[in-house]
Amino acid sequence: MNYFEALGKESFLYRLDARVKLVVLLLFAWKIALSSSFGEVLGFAPFAVALLFCLRGDMGQIFRILFAADAFLVFLVISAFIYGNISLGLLLFLKSNEILIISIALLMTSEPFQIFRAFRDFKLPAKLVQLFFLTYRYIYTIYEEYRLMMKSAYCRGFKPKTSLNTYRTYAYILANLLVKSYFRADRIYKAMLCRGFKGEFLVYRESKMKREDYAFAAVSFLVFTMVELWSLSGQKIFL
Repeated sequence: MNYFEALGKESFLYRLDARVKLVVLLLFAWKIALSSSFGEVLGFAPFAVALLFCLRGDMGQIFRILFAADAFLVFLVISAFIYGNISLGLLLFLKSNEILIISIALLMTSEPFQIFRAFRDFKLPAKLVQLFFLTYRYIYTIYEEYRLMMKSAYCRGFKPKTSLNTYRTYAYILANLLVKSYFRADRIYKAMLCRGFKGEFLVYRESKMKREDYAFAAVSFLVFTMVELWSLSGQKIFL
């Protein structure tokens, strides 16, 4: 069961190999996060905008995500302005938005299982990959169980207040949820053992790189190199 709906299924980004997108994302996010120059950060902006343009059919959902993140970042900018360092606040705002846009464009256009397979291909520890996979698979199940418990509590007249009874009720719900999760995990593990599970999920179809994967990687590295060379040359956007 897939609870996550990938973005941009009509875009070429959706067809790209998740391994390529992860490498490009880590490369750009690493450089943007460590940059302290407005010019260099702005140099990566066209790349982020170009990726965003590829997902123009999902702009509504993307802007909702950006608005939620920027609602917090605005406080950082205001705090920096109050303490007399507005340039630092604007730099953090710009860097955060660029990294978030690139992350949305490259991660949310991949199915979760493709990302987990990419982790496996990158030789991450098998137990860590399985932990990611099972967390994604069952976090929604636990959430639905929590919603059911809360609905049951409301039907019994529960009204959250700042009171000892409210704290006690939430404690009972969380404890019950923890116990149910433990027994569910035990049943799932026994079911997996009955199906021959030996500590590793087998993959029968290996991922293969396509021409568009190599082309996207080449263009991305070219953009990265050009911005780096331009930054090292000492040119400035604002004179």
